[in-house]
Amino acid sequence: MERLTGLLRLPDDIISQILQYSPSYSTLLSTLLTTKSFYRVFQAHPNSILHAINFREIGPSYPLSLRRVRYMAPVLDCEDADRLLAQAVSTDVICDFPITREERKEMKEMEDKVTQLEDLFSFRYLDRTSVSSQLTPEESWRFRRALHHLTLYTCEFPTSRYPYIEENDRFTETEIQVQVRQENRRRITFLSDFSAEELLEISAVLFFLEELGVYVFSRTGLDGIRAIAIPAGPEILLACHYCISDHPIRQHVKDIEKIVAYHPFLESYIWTPLLEVLKQREFREETESDYFPWNFISNRIHQSDTQCHQCKDELGFDVWTRKTWTPLATRYRQSIYLPHRAYTITSVCLSMKDRLMLNGLESEYLRSAIGNFENDDYLTRILGDIYDYDLKLDAFADWDKDDLLCEDCFERFLTEHLHLWIRYNRSLEGEIAKDCPYGYRCKLQGRYDPTAGKASIRGFLKEHQESFNHLCAPIAQDTQDVALLIHEYSVANQVVIDLSSV
Repeated sequence: MERLTGLLRLPDDIISQILQYSPSYSTLLSTLLTTKSFYRVFQAHPNSILHAINFREIGPSYPLSLRRVRYMAPVLDCEDADRLLAQAVSTDVICDFPITREERKEMKEMEDKVTQLEDLFSFRYLDRTSVSSQLTPEESWRFRRALHHLTLYTCEFPTSRYPYIEENDRFTETEIQVQVRQENRRRITFLSDFSAEELLEISAVLFFLEELGVYVFSRTGLDGIRAIAIPAGPEILLACHYCISDHPIRQHVKDIEKIVAYHPFLESYIWTPLLEVLKQREFREETESDYFPWNFISNRIHQSDTQCHQCKDELGFDVWTRKTWTPLATRYRQSIYLPHRAYTITSVCLSMKDRLMLNGLESEYLRSAIGNFENDDYLTRILGDIYDYDLKLDAFADWDKDDLLCEDCFERFLTEHLHLWIRYNRSLEGEIAKDCPYGYRCKLQGRYDPTAGKASIRGFLKEHQESFNHLCAPIAQDTQDVALLIHEYSVANQVVIDLSSV
């Protein structure tokens, strides 16, 4: 007989459904505090209710995410390796145990990184104008499933699983080959539990991560580091992308220089077993000219918009256009690593022309002006004004705000026009001072630090910057004689100025 609860007189199964549809943990807690009958039902079915809430918070990949959190990789010589491999790819047992607070926190952090990688995938292959994923729910599920499966693989076969082989031990090549074949069989066993569709999705994500690795590590001096990027794991590669550096992977992989030079266990780390399993499934690779490996995630992907509209260089994963100015300028601040090139409120003044970046007066004005913009959209406002109010230089007449630009071309455009935007805004506020003949190349644009204790030079630089406008191109043909200017100032003001302080 159905048990009825309290004045609401709702069956327990209905109450359980109500609790399972709580949008968050805080809502669940508030509901449980409302009546004892709700709390009693929760005590009877805590796991199913909590798992349902987590599923809604994290999404369809929740079971895979939880399996990844609870996953423990066996060591190389583990006697129970086959049993653990079977458990590693099973999703049936993970929901039999209640989730802990630490697991929930780790899953949310993991899903945040998966979301960032999905955003990069979509931005690179599907829509160059949106830094947020434009994948459909079904496409998103394919990507996330493949990424979680790949992450499980890197956990099962981490770089730490394989000790570095010293050079004097490499003469036993036959023994090493035997161990490599044994390890390859374990990898095939692991991958064999996935369907052909799931394996093809993994291959699509692999192509994406390898291209990301090429983009990230092309600026490093360590040859072959890209071969370690996949074994290190997608999260490490994402961290390397955010700081445009190999520092995260160097911290993660011990003796990376030696491993890059020689490590047979990491050669063909996943492609060899993956292709072997697909061969066993009698999969035939597509041969159509318009086929791309990423089509296993989305058949809407076509190889277009791959070149910068101005310099024609190959576009990477950071493409600057009207809809990405603000997101790309602010995205890197969410990372614990420093970006390669930042456009924050405090650092955008470094993009000013020539010596203007040293002009304390103009730098402070710029920071104050853009600091008043809401939602950190200062780049959108600045560049929008340059295009809309015809502030462009003649050399950029054919540039359009919807052009897809590489970072170098974007930086060039911003540098050539930022001072014109500042001058335009100053003109709206009142009359501008007389142009300095040396313009933005004037050597008297050094900063005057009020704590430096050199009042004479401080006053000289400040007076010059306030008396002349430097937001202009130089017209003087002669070389600026700084020593003469300082001498004239010191005589007129009866002060002694040390030239070494300039």
